[in-house]
Amino acid sequence: MNNTAKIVRLNRIRQEAVAQLATSKRGMSLIEIVVVIAIILTLMSVVGYGVIQVFNNAQVDTTKLSMRNVQTQVDTYMVRKRGKVPSSGEGLKAVFGDMDTPRDAWGNEFKYVAPGPNGEKYDLISLGADGKEGGSGNDADLKLSEIKNE
Repeated sequence: MNNTAKIVRLNRIRQEAVAQLATSKRGMSLIEIVVVIAIILTLMSVVGYGVIQVFNNAQVDTTKLSMRNVQTQVDTYMVRKRGKVPSSGEGLKAVFGDMDTPRDAWGNEFKYVAPGPNGEKYDLISLGADGKEGGSGNDADLKLSEIKNE
C-alpha cells in the first residue's frame, strides 16, 4: 500500500469517527447540572415561602374561629346563669367545667378577662405563636374584642 492510499484510508477513518461523535448522545456538563439545581432551588424557596405564609394565616384564622366558638359557649353559660359572667378568677373553667379548656392554634390556653375593654362583659385573648404578650405578625396577640366585627 502506497502512502497516498494510507492517507486516504486514514482520512476516511477520521471522517467516520467525527460523524460518529456528532451523532452520539452527549451527557450534561457539571455547569449545566449546577444551573439546573440552582433554578430548582430558587423555585422551591419561592414556593416554600408562600406555603409558610398560607400556613401562618391558617393558624390565625383557626384561632379566631376557636375564639368565636368559646364566645358562644360563654354566652350560653351567661344565659343559663341569668346574665352572670364568670369572673377573671373563675375563668373558662366555670364555663367548661371538667372538660379541657379550648386552646389556640399554637396550643396555648386562651386568657379570659372580665370585665373586658370598652364596656364589654368579658374578653378572650390569644397570645399568638410565641405565647407572650405583644409581638407582631404571627406572634401578635389576638383579642376577641378586636376581631368581633371582622
